Amino acid sequence: MRQFLWVMVAALLIYGAWQLIRALLAGRRVRAATPAPPTAQKAIDVREEDEDEDTGFDYAPTPAPLPPAVEAGGGAVTGKPVPDAVDHGPALFALELETQRLRRELGALKAALGVQQEEIGALHAQIAGLEQRAQVEPPPVVAPEPAQSASPEYSEALVLARRGMSVDDIAARCGITRSEAELVVSLAAGGQAGGL
Repeated sequence: MRQFLWVMVAALLIYGAWQLIRALLAGRRVRAATPAPPTAQKAIDVREEDEDEDTGFDYAPTPAPLPPAVEAGGGAVTGKPVPDAVDHGPALFALELETQRLRRELGALKAALGVQQEEIGALHAQIAGLEQRAQVEPPPVVAPEPAQSASPEYSEALVLARRGMSVDDIAARCGITRSEAELVVSLAAGGQAGGL
């Protein structure tokens, strides 16, 4: 088992070295080419990647080929020679990496947006169902009992009025005025007449 692990470690090291050499050679090829003016450097490969091919981070993306006029040494628009002191290789490589990162981020945002749109659609369907059910089934009307709608201060007076005590006895026993006691007695009589 140990030998197998050592073989795997060696294979991974060889693969890593191979990828490093590829990246270095790709960088030299870009530097060896005649540098282009800044307007021609905007010719980065912006091909739309298929979302199915997103395999993760690309270690050494190859930049887009430059137009023929730029490779020949002339300016893309003016035909003037390009100064040799300008080196856009690392900048182009960084732009390509940034483009790939933004594409992955855009794909993730599109997926999140799709999920949110599905959830919003489900919520709209739920709301429509609830509205239909509310139109078909009116909510039940619950009539409050007089004892529940009365103030706690008058609840004892209401109970005494239901038992049939006189207005003067209710006023004296509960400490309320005669007019308040008359009102409580009329409330109690109205509640008993309504079937409550």
